[in-house]
Amino acid sequence: MADYIPTSDVNFNVWQTSLLQIIEEYLVNWGILQSDFDVLKAYQAIWSPTFEKASNKQNRTSADVQAKNDSRDEYETGIRSFVAQWLTNNNKVADSDRERMGLNVRTGSHTPVAVPTTIPTGNIDFSIRLQHTIHFSDEATSRSKAKPEGVHGCEIWHKIGGDAPKSNSEMIYLTTSTRTPYTTTFDGTDAGKTVYYWLRWVNTRGKQGPWSTTLSAMIVG
Repeated sequence: MADYIPTSDVNFNVWQTSLLQIIEEYLVNWGILQSDFDVLKAYQAIWSPTFEKASNKQNRTSADVQAKNDSRDEYETGIRSFVAQWLTNNNKVADSDRERMGLNVRTGSHTPVAVPTTIPTGNIDFSIRLQHTIHFSDEATSRSKAKPEGVHGCEIWHKIGGDAPKSNSEMIYLTTSTRTPYTTTFDGTDAGKTVYYWLRWVNTRGKQGPWSTTLSAMIVG
């Protein structure tokens, strides 16, 4: 049986966020102890800032990367223990719920979460100084804020200044936003620069869809 935990850090980050959101929503219904869930939340509180810091390839150090790796190892251990105790054999948890959480389903047939095939479209409100508000929707339903079925959120990557990016290697991961719009702020030293954004949908199992076209806006100082 394949491992349910995504390999890449970006996919793992998306998946663990969705996992804990679902667990928290059904904590009482599934009879899970709050104290055990609080342990997972504590691991997440360590993981999130170390992942964010290590994702900044321009400013991170080797110590930042090591801290991220260590926090992920500890978090993964905590997740596996929690899943084994509370989710794998809990008869209050339906197979459809396990599928939604990206967990393995031992018996029976199930419909896998589809990999996104459409792209996000959007626009950027840059009317407030040192701030961009990114509005996004699906290309197939551009007048609706609803995400495609099975999608957890919209990955937002960006590049500050310079020429428009030609490859995703030039982009830096910003966030995965589960709802539109998303607002980001900048330092005063970046005023006057152009920021380029690439967006893509990611499903509840951390599988990404195709990239959007490039969005861009100036940072107003």
